[in-house]
Amino acid sequence: MAPSISIGTAAPSSAAAGVNKKKSAAAGGSLVDEAELLRRRNAELEQEVAALRLELGAARRRAETAEEAEERLCVQLGDAEVEALELARAYQAQVQALAVELAAARGALAAR
Repeated sequence: MAPSISIGTAAPSSAAAGVNKKKSAAAGGSLVDEAELLRRRNAELEQEVAALRLELGAARRRAETAEEAEERLCVQLGDAEVEALELARAYQAQVQALAVELAAARGALAAR
């Protein structure tokens, strides 16, 4: 008769099972840690977005104020140009009247 050989399956020992439990617990713990880190980062990003939105609102208000000021300045410039033109025309009319008066005075002197 031939010698018999027994082939058995290796069952995990209690020490190996403990290591596997620690690995799965560590993996589960790292997932929890990672999720917590992601939640914190998400909260930080939401705060940054809120701050940027406030900054954007302030910038929009400043831009609107600047546009309104520009419009007022344009109106004032237009009024100043109209006034300058009216003054120039009045001055030109006065110069022409004086030129006519001077010509009449020279004519009267020449007639004597």
